Amino acid sequence: MNYESTETREKILNATIDIVGVKGEVTIREITEKAGVNVASINYYFGNKNNLLKEVENYYAEKLFKSGYDILTDDNLDLEDKLFEWSINLIEYMFKYPALIALIVKLTTEDKSYNPVIIKKVYLNNETQRLIENIIGKITNIQDSKILNFKYIQLFSGILGTVINRVVINMYGDKKSFLNIDNPEELRQYMKLLITSILK
Repeated sequence: MNYESTETREKILNATIDIVGVKGEVTIREITEKAGVNVASINYYFGNKNNLLKEVENYYAEKLFKSGYDILTDDNLDLEDKLFEWSINLIEYMFKYPALIALIVKLTTEDKSYNPVIIKKVYLNNETQRLIENIIGKITNIQDSKILNFKYIQLFSGILGTVINRVVINMYGDKKSFLNIDNPEELRQYMKLLITSILK
């Protein structure tokens, strides 16, 4: 695939992510307008809208994995900062595209054989888990693999809990959440506290 083809394909994917990530739904017309392409381009690269949505989920998962991996393997960060920056990156990415969770539910509901890439790339990724558990082990001197597994689950649960909290408050709450995720300082304070508790 040449540079121009790759650029056109990425324009379509990015436009779709931006729209679906906020609205949860998208029309071909919205994609063509935002990406600055025609319908033929979408058909050429993806075949149909459903294939495009699956590719969006795949692309989103790959970008999220890559950004997290780069943080966890960054030699310029100390161990605790790696955990902190990885956690903040994951939360911010999920909050940037909140409706992508709904997209994944929609894709798996419509196609029972569809396995969301994001689950494999982000949550059930052995490499990410190994990196995080190694970091926690080095900081805490814990060598028991079961305890390190538990601490990995604690960290992931603490991150996903903020996402679930926001969704529930937005959908059903009649008052503001006790954790203001839109306030970067409050979010960072929460993550520092979570990581400190995990590293005890």
